[in-house]
Amino acid sequence: MNLRLAINVEDFRRLARRRLPKLVFDFMDGGVLDECTRDANERDFRRIELRPKACATLTDFNTGTSVLGTPVSFPLLVSPMGTLTMFHPEGDAAIARAARKTGSIFMHSFVSGVTIEDTVKAIGDADRVWAQTTLRTPEENEAYRRRVANLGIRTLMIAAETVGSDKRERDLHNGLATMPPRPPLKGLVDFALHPGWVYRWLTGPNTTFADHRIDGNPIRMSQMYSFMGEYGRPNWSALQRLRDSWDGNLVVKGIGTPEDALLAVDLGADALVVSNLGGRHFDGQPSTISVLPDIVKAVRGIGSSIDIVVDGGVRRGSDIVRALALGATAAAAGRPFGYAIAAAGQEGAEKVFGIYREEFTATMKSVGASTVREINSSVLHPGPLGTSGWHQAATGMGHAEASVVASH
Repeated sequence: MNLRLAINVEDFRRLARRRLPKLVFDFMDGGVLDECTRDANERDFRRIELRPKACATLTDFNTGTSVLGTPVSFPLLVSPMGTLTMFHPEGDAAIARAARKTGSIFMHSFVSGVTIEDTVKAIGDADRVWAQTTLRTPEENEAYRRRVANLGIRTLMIAAETVGSDKRERDLHNGLATMPPRPPLKGLVDFALHPGWVYRWLTGPNTTFADHRIDGNPIRMSQMYSFMGEYGRPNWSALQRLRDSWDGNLVVKGIGTPEDALLAVDLGADALVVSNLGGRHFDGQPSTISVLPDIVKAVRGIGSSIDIVVDGGVRRGSDIVRALALGATAAAAGRPFGYAIAAAGQEGAEKVFGIYREEFTATMKSVGASTVREINSSVLHPGPLGTSGWHQAATGMGHAEASVVASH
């Protein structure tokens, strides 16, 4: 398959599988343990049925909305992903430029292979970058916040997920238990069968966490795992200190229960990301779309109007409509943009944005919505195929009342 024939996200996944060595593709595509949560994120979107509307009058049709005050051309953001330079030498910059052309928002990972400065330069608008951070030493935290503020970025995102396991069995089978990896013989042969990727990797930027240093030097591949193991695990007291020290927007990512959502709202978060890290660290937890209605209900129940970002399994433009119908204001995707740049760099990312937008637009028209604000629980089908629960959970929580974002 060539790029011209790629018409959906799954086509780009197939292209990425073909163009990347198995070790690299599986690192992006895989999840932890049995990958149940990873698979559920996608599967549970399929369970949500939508109601068509006949003879709909679509006046002043508009797919635009805004997230944290930033206008977007349609409700899709880019989730944070680390080490994207493994998939394409330009990594984050390629996706950020595509996000700029589309009018979207890019979430910059704290373990990116591209610096936050280069990402802002690529996207050309600091309001369209959310800078993800984690908790290390107070000195490192403050230094990073100063860098972010000096770039004009208004939104800081804290990774609050509790990491339960890094036992991604695809990676272990492929020899990625260590960095640099130690692939088995068949893995070495597979690298030899992908000379284009090997050339780009050898001649491209070093594999590192570009925003960080150890003793003033770039992080080497052999130091990456130990560096990850040393960053501070978040707790609510630390998040409160971060809130108190940051004047801009604060997004808390990694919310999976109503109780945690309420704690985040109480400490002063400006937005939440309902996320399970794409099933990469804790297997057996429910899909994000399945927990979204209860989280929305809890947050709106205390009168909070903050944005809520849901992350995981968005593979179709119609999935964005499903998320909005359950209270979402936008959706975000991660892996699909990794597949896209692996297949065709910035051009691939632009095409994936276009696919999502075309499908979202068609689904909006099918359910009779002229604007994003008209997508609410009335477009959900309360039928017998396991969907009545979705409808009941969302009833009374239309888009105007429940502002939420979806992703990965």
